[in-house]
Amino acid sequence: MQFAARYRGLGPTHKLAQTRPGTIEYFLTERYCLFTQNALGALLRADIHHVPWPLEEAEAEITQNDLATHIGLTLPDSAPLLHYSRHLAVYVWPAELVQAKVVAAGAAVAAAQ
Repeated sequence: MQFAARYRGLGPTHKLAQTRPGTIEYFLTERYCLFTQNALGALLRADIHHVPWPLEEAEAEITQNDLATHIGLTLPDSAPLLHYSRHLAVYVWPAELVQAKVVAAGAAVAAAQ
């Protein structure tokens, strides 16, 4: 898999400075948990907190990108939607095993029956 690009922010704009619920920018950026895997491949989830992203419009020159085709997707023949943020402080809580919560929830349901 290969991805190579050059990109830059175009500076703050009023359009993106006020990212509100219902906008595509809000949908894409306002996430308050993250998922990853540990060395054994188990799924982990961590809660995060941050202020709204200070987004800028952006431009990019993408010279290589076979990431989508590697997983069987075809990208559209339209310009990508790009955003850029120069800095954001994010607080991350310790990650927890996702499977442990699913198993515990299932046991609680079985015990209640």
